[in-house]
Amino acid sequence: MPNQLYKIPRVTDVQIVHALTKLGKEFGDFDVSANAMQHGLGSVRFPGEPALPAWQQVIALNSELIDHFTAGIVGISVTYYRGGSTGDPVQKSPVLDDLFIDLNGVDPGRLKAAAAVLAAFRPVSVPKSAKASEAVLAQQAIQESTFARLQKQLEELFAQTIQVRQQLDDSVRQKTEELEAAFLAKQHAADEEINRRQADLQERHDELQRRAQELDDSDNTFARRKIRDGMLNDVTERVKNFDVSNATRNARRPVEWGMRSLIFLFILLMAWTGFELFTSRAAQTSIEAAVTHIREAASPAASPASSVSANLGLATSMLHDASTERIALWIRFSLLTIGLVGAILYYIRWQSRWAEQFAATENSLKQFHLDVNRTNWVVETCLEWRKESDSAIPLSLAGR
Repeated sequence: MPNQLYKIPRVTDVQIVHALTKLGKEFGDFDVSANAMQHGLGSVRFPGEPALPAWQQVIALNSELIDHFTAGIVGISVTYYRGGSTGDPVQKSPVLDDLFIDLNGVDPGRLKAAAAVLAAFRPVSVPKSAKASEAVLAQQAIQESTFARLQKQLEELFAQTIQVRQQLDDSVRQKTEELEAAFLAKQHAADEEINRRQADLQERHDELQRRAQELDDSDNTFARRKIRDGMLNDVTERVKNFDVSNATRNARRPVEWGMRSLIFLFILLMAWTGFELFTSRAAQTSIEAAVTHIREAASPAASPASSVSANLGLATSMLHDASTERIALWIRFSLLTIGLVGAILYYIRWQSRWAEQFAATENSLKQFHLDVNRTNWVVETCLEWRKESDSAIPLSLAGR
């Protein structure tokens, strides 16, 4: 199958490399041979970065030095000519390049690869009359040149922006490191100062403890007796004026009022239920009298049988409903009675438990008063014995 020629807009060397890299990522590795200014650059494999120095230099310049390349992508042959395939430089186009594609056979994979190549290089239609489009081509050449120059300036500006950003990041990082180092130094100095002052405070605390121990040892009897008297006075005062605080009373008050309200509610409901029982009894008596009257009037000559039967059935139904209602009222009255008795018992038990705790606390205070007196007597005796005999009191004597 012959090569198919496509006219494509002029592309830069970087655009060629980007297009070949994209095709390599989509269809796998392939080799590319290229010429720059009629000189061979060598063969490289895409989609990797070209490792040959000539390729790297051409890519770094980002110009239009590549004038020809050939590549084999999944069985198809792709050939590129900058400005056209004609050998005469005068006849080469300033705005269009030639791209030849040879399928070397038809199958789905090659057709897909050919479509990807066309999508990457974007072929255009060229008017048949070249003379009529010379002015347009010249204008397009000027525009393409200006666009390429602006694109190159934009790339340089972008590279400069990245460089400035990197410099700013480095400056900020350096400043941050300097500030962190200064902060760590100040923190270390502050920690040392704090440790030094804590050591001084600990020394002063130890000195005060030592002096307090000396004062206590010099007059421990006076201090002990003063403490003993203070404790005894406090306990005596508490025993005389033993009572609970207002906070405790306020804490008990909601429970007490709640129990009283519950008992009152039970009594109120029981009274209401009793009233309903009384009224339902009167209603039931009236219904029973009506039923009796209807039965007496159910003679064959008194009224039609159908009318008497209907009235008797209605009265019987009303009597049954009244009896059912009275049973429900008696059940409710019984449950309310049980609830009232339970609430009263719980309230009595709660008050009794509170009285027991009150009495136990009062007895504990009185016992504590006696224990303080006994303990003080034992301590005084032991100290007097040590002072007089310079020895510890015998355990047998202290145990008594």
